[in-house]
Amino acid sequence: MSMASRTYELNLGDGEILVTVTQLGVGIGGLGQRYRVEMGGESLDVEGSWPTADVLSLLVDGLSFEAGLVADDDGWQVEVMGTHHAVAVIDPRRKALKMSESSGGGVVKTLMPGRIVRILVEEGAEVAKGDALLVVEAMKMENEMRAPRDGVVKGIRVAVDDLVEAGSVLVELK
Repeated sequence: MSMASRTYELNLGDGEILVTVTQLGVGIGGLGQRYRVEMGGESLDVEGSWPTADVLSLLVDGLSFEAGLVADDDGWQVEVMGTHHAVAVIDPRRKALKMSESSGGGVVKTLMPGRIVRILVEEGAEVAKGDALLVVEAMKMENEMRAPRDGVVKGIRVAVDDLVEAGSVLVELK
């Protein structure tokens, strides 16, 4: 069985943390799912099930917890052991796409460090808002960077296999 992993950025109100969740399989007795959760240099084995739509039952390294969950526009309202937490879960792919749309004007930047996998346009090409311009691999996922507006590709500031830092200009439009 191949294990599926996904990395998320969590905004906990007073800070951000990267969390990688690896699905390990079906839980004990066939109820719920088993996961390995890695964050802040620590790794936890977690088994989770949903006894009701708004309650998550967790077994974390042998300790039992219930979390009340309510989705809202910004993420989740979570209550564990009487303590309330506002948690925004940011999918790296959506973050990268949102960044390319909000990078302003005719400049496409990346918010996450990564590697250029493919360039999908050439200088001088006409593009429409939302057209895929290039693909950046970040945190083991490929993210299409899209045009923030209609325009013509004025310059491509990267090449395939380039490593880019957060905030790097990738493409300019005119």
